[in-house]
Formats: sequence, C-alpha cells, structure tokens
Amino acid sequence: MNVDREAAGAAPKGERELRSKTTGWVARIVLVTASVLVSLALLEGGYRLVLWGPEGLANWPNLAHQRMGIGPGGERCQYVYNAEIGWTSPANCVSGAYNSDADGFRRSSPQASLAEPSILVTGSSFAKGDEVNDNEAWPAYLQDMVGRKVVNAGVSGYAFDQMVLSTEQLVPKVKPLFVIASFTPGDIRRAELKVAWSREKPYFTVKAGKLDLHNVPVPGKPGEPIRFPVAAEWLGRSALAELVMERLRVQRGWYFSEVRGAPAGTGEAIACQLMPRLAALGVPVVVMAQYSRGYWKDNGLYGTADHRAVRRVLGCAAAAGLIPFDLADTLKAAVDTGGADALYRSDHHSAEGNRVVADLVMRELVNRRLLTQMADR
Repeated sequence: MNVDREAAGAAPKGERELRSKTTGWVARIVLVTASVLVSLALLEGGYRLVLWGPEGLANWPNLAHQRMGIGPGGERCQYVYNAEIGWTSPANCVSGAYNSDADGFRRSSPQASLAEPSILVTGSSFAKGDEVNDNEAWPAYLQDMVGRKVVNAGVSGYAFDQMVLSTEQLVPKVKPLFVIASFTPGDIRRAELKVAWSREKPYFTVKAGKLDLHNVPVPGKPGEPIRFPVAAEWLGRSALAELVMERLRVQRGWYFSEVRGAPAGTGEAIACQLMPRLAALGVPVVVMAQYSRGYWKDNGLYGTADHRAVRRVLGCAAAAGLIPFDLADTLKAAVDTGGADALYRSDHHSAEGNRVVADLVMRELVNRRLLTQMADR
C-alpha cells in the first residue's frame, strides 16, 4: 500500500518538473525573441535617423512602393501605362525632385535662347538622372554646356528593347539633330523579360536570324495597379530590410518581380538585331554605354561579363553604321582619381558625377563632329 502511495505521488511531481522545464524554455524563447525584436527596432530607428533625420521616425512609407514610383508612399510622378512600350513618364508632373513637361520629358532650367534642332536623349534611369534633381541630370548639364536644347526622354527601368521602341516613336516627333541612346549592362539583360519591375513590357525573340515582337499590345490598362512580391508588402516599410536586400543583391523578388520572355543569355543578340532599326531613323544615333556604381565596385567575372556584353552590343552598333561610345573608357580616369563615392550616390550618378558625364559626352560629340561649337562655360 505504501508503494502504491509513493508511485501515485511521484507522477504529479514529474509532471510539475516537466511543466517547469517547458515553461523555462518558453520564457527563454520569448526573451530571446523580444531581445531580437527590440534590437532590430533600435537598429531600424537609428538607421532611419541617419538617413532622414527625425522625419524618418514619423514617416514610414512603403519603400518598395516608393522605389517603384507607385502605390501608397510612391512618388507623385507615377509612371503611366503605354500599350506599345509598357510604361512612360507622365506629362505635366510636378514634384520635389522630378518634373516633366507636356510631352512627359524631364524639365531643365529654362534658358532665353537655345539652338535648334535639339539633341534627343533616350534610355533608362541613367539617361533620366535618377537620384538627382532636374537640373543635375547629365542631359541638363549638357544643354548648359553646348547651348543647344537637349530633350531628356529617359524613363527609369527601360530595357534595351524599350529604349529602341521609344526612340523610334520620338524621332519623328522631336526631329532632333541627333540622338544619344543610352543603355546599361542591366538594360541588355532586361531585354529578355516580358515582365520587368513588376510591369508588363514588350519583348523580342530571335528566330531564324529575325526578330519577332511579342506582348504587344502590352497587357494592362491605364491606372491599373501592379502586384508586388509578398516580401515587399510585409517588410517594405523597413529601411533596414531594404539595406540588407541591397547588400545581398536580391532586389528581384524583394520589391519587384520579373518574368522571362526570351531565353536567358539572348539579350545581346536581341540588342544587336535592333541596331538596324536605330540606323533607319534617318538621323545620327550615338549608342552610349553607361554604368552603375556596382560596376566599379565589383571585380572578376561580374565586371568582365558586363563589359564583354557591352563591347559586343557596341560592336553591333558600329557595324550598323551607328556611333558607339563606351563611357567606361573615359570615365575610368575620373573614378580612379576621385573614387566612385565622388561620382555616385546609392547606385546612380550624383550631381557631380552627372556633370563629369556631360563633359565627357560633350567632348565625344565634338570629336565625332556632331557638335562643331561649344558654348562658353
């Protein structure tokens, strides 16, 4: 009987010990989790203070939306749907850093008299001048330097194929003296996509040595919202999360999605096949390669692969009778002298970087006899 009593009393004691251990582990997990969350919150707050000052603690827009220029927290100058190209810049937009005219071209300082016909600049964000004010984009500096009107028709996010399609549309409208068609290594890769930056776009495939155009009219309609990856909706308001994603280079799938249309690695061939279309425009076209901050930071295969792709595309431009210009050839000296920090912001050129680019472009245009006279500076 005593044994039975001892056994009966032992079970509750064992259960109590088990519950005590379980409670201890749960408490430790809760404590660690709370510590991690508090630490992340402090890091987030500190990083926002460094970036934006006290305003950063009061204003928490979705940074993924802001990067894409749409949705809650996005820029006031949101891109508009275009059935032939995918998207374009809005007309008559007024905002703090970016403003456009009635044609959707980026504004620059008004001047009393500028020579005509104009110079037309097309391309993506490096032509448009992301991360700087209107008057700090290199087309604006170029206009001041040469005293001739420069139309900045750059649109952020354009792939090489979109740059060509937009140039074809704009040349008959603008009737320029010549065109500067700017592209980056990333623009070549995005020519393979049917969805870039979470937006539908046209794309080409090469079949039997000829180009086939797909996805036109581009699916969508004016004002239709785009879909963001889940990560962008859940963590898009965190500046710290955005920093980590940038450092890890996983922006694709973070604040935008991509869908392939053409086979991987065919971007260079597509770009080369598009060169005769630029040559058929009836005006001189300078095909100019520009580079992000990352190009100068990275070594080994990344930079080598990018430059190899650019060299092939520029070789195709020359073969088509266009004017190739690799900005890396002349910009390298400035990077070696002052470092990338002196010429770039987070990824695009700073105001000083764009001024240097404009000066290099001007000298190339004079050397090529596209410009015969420079305005006093």
